[in-house]
Amino acid sequence: MQSDKSLLSFSLQGELLNISSPLKFTIPGGEEMTLDIAGTTQLAVGFSTVTAHVNGNGASAITGYDISDDGVVSLRYADGTFQPKYRIPLADVASPDNLTMINGNAFSANGASGVTVMGFANSGSFGSVKSGSLEASNVDLASELTEMIESQRSYTANSKVFQTGADLLDVLVNLKR
Repeated sequence: MQSDKSLLSFSLQGELLNISSPLKFTIPGGEEMTLDIAGTTQLAVGFSTVTAHVNGNGASAITGYDISDDGVVSLRYADGTFQPKYRIPLADVASPDNLTMINGNAFSANGASGVTVMGFANSGSFGSVKSGSLEASNVDLASELTEMIESQRSYTANSKVFQTGADLLDVLVNLKR
């Protein structure tokens, strides 16, 4: 996701005074989104830290990730640590054929698609996540091409039959005259 940088200015009372430019985000494979924050306020009071947890690790760059069968995304850091951070939710739609296509391979639920049930991999009726796998097509291209050629030839033969029938009718009409 790409976003523009904007500067927000607040008054001493916490009211939004100025936005340097509208907040716009470009979502990959989607559309540009503008975020309206006109009603945003800021709390201008003192604060203190109540609880602080220090793990002794310094800041470290992310060098990789792993997605487990249950959908947990773990991040690998440059210092060698490996931490689970996110869990990918799954959705089951009552009528997936009725989903609305948004863009490319993105779909949205609607009234016709029925109830959407959310959950996580390896729980309930949900399967597992196969990270790094490539889904192969179950279509036999050779047989599909053969069937297409046969259909094309049948169409050509049928059109010739109709043409011949029309020609015979023309001959019959001319004989009667």
